[in-house]
Amino acid sequence: MWFKHRAWIPIAWALAGLNVIAVWFAAQPGEAWHATTHAALAVGCALGARYLTARQRSGTAADRLEDTMEQNEALAQSAEEMQGRLLELEERVDFTERLMIKQRETERQEAPPRGE
Repeated sequence: MWFKHRAWIPIAWALAGLNVIAVWFAAQPGEAWHATTHAALAVGCALGARYLTARQRSGTAADRLEDTMEQNEALAQSAEEMQGRLLELEERVDFTERLMIKQRETERQEAPPRGE
């Protein structure tokens, strides 16, 4: 619960960096165990920071579900808009077909019969 806040990620990276620097200072007087401890702490903090970053990116299941629901709503709205546009286009095509049929009938009536 404590480590859910996003502020822990830069803190963990800073601790990892400080422990890397501390390795050099601990190794200067020849304290191998002290330098090794700082190296282990640096690796642990870096791994912890990577874990926190990955966890923050993936989010919780509830967040992902909410995002999925929002995407579904947007897709449903888009589908409704497309359906409305399709209906409008169908009406226009029907109207154009009726006009073309009327024009052909008019041309047939005005044209003199063939063969006479």
